[in-house]
Amino acid sequence: MKPPPFTYLRPQTIDEALALLAEHGADAKILAGGQSLVPVMNFRLAAPDCLVDLNRVAGLAGIRLDEGRVVIGAMTRQAVLLGDATIAAHAPLLREAASHVGHVQTRSRGTVGGSLAHGDPAAELPMVMAALGATFVIRSAAGERRASARDFFRGALDTALEPDEILTEIALPAAAPGTRTAFREFARRHGDFAIVAAAAQLGEHGLTAGLGGLEEAPRHCGVLVRKLAGAGDDPDALDRAVERELSGSEPLGDLHAGPEYRRSLAAVALRDCVARVLGP
Repeated sequence: MKPPPFTYLRPQTIDEALALLAEHGADAKILAGGQSLVPVMNFRLAAPDCLVDLNRVAGLAGIRLDEGRVVIGAMTRQAVLLGDATIAAHAPLLREAASHVGHVQTRSRGTVGGSLAHGDPAAELPMVMAALGATFVIRSAAGERRASARDFFRGALDTALEPDEILTEIALPAAAPGTRTAFREFARRHGDFAIVAAAAQLGEHGLTAGLGGLEEAPRHCGVLVRKLAGAGDDPDALDRAVERELSGSEPLGDLHAGPEYRRSLAAVALRDCVARVLGP
């Protein structure tokens, strides 16, 4: 299938891109890697009047350390996360999750920011960003603002990004040496979207954990973390904390998994990840 007709716009600078978005508003869509947008357009589920292609805009890709934060340009290709030394040393959970994102071909074009802006409930990167407490830098022609990942994702394919805004950078707290991480995903095949995915990290800032695919937005497992913090040496504390975390969830149901089965998978994945980082 082919998409409906559209106007193709190829800005050279971020200011030019922002001006185009301000001019066209909701009639425009940003083209980053195109791995989600183009198939949706081909199926006629989206029909923007114009595409604003960011691939020639300088300064939107790259990874750097900045005052204890790992800063990732939104146009950084997903494949880069697997081979970058800064990610390996200071964002190991992100690197572990990136190996589950799509396939070699899609990762070579798909961008970090594109996945986050798309906001698919089953995508791995949004869940990890929410779990780690990432901060998103967002620009429009009117200025710049910042949003926490936990506030950015509002629901299925629904984010806090306005039509005239561009996600330009993502900042994560840099993990210290010795940080322990775990990631587990249930999918029909490796590379498919997750039915459920879980992640956990234990480092100098304590324990954090998250779930993806379970609900319409990534879940930061703050209830579980708080319950474990006061549990002492109780051997059953983890099981109770997982149960308490999921008691307030609203699992999705689809042809791959009903709500109760999805909740059961989430409990297994979350418990395994947390046990791995807390274990000997």
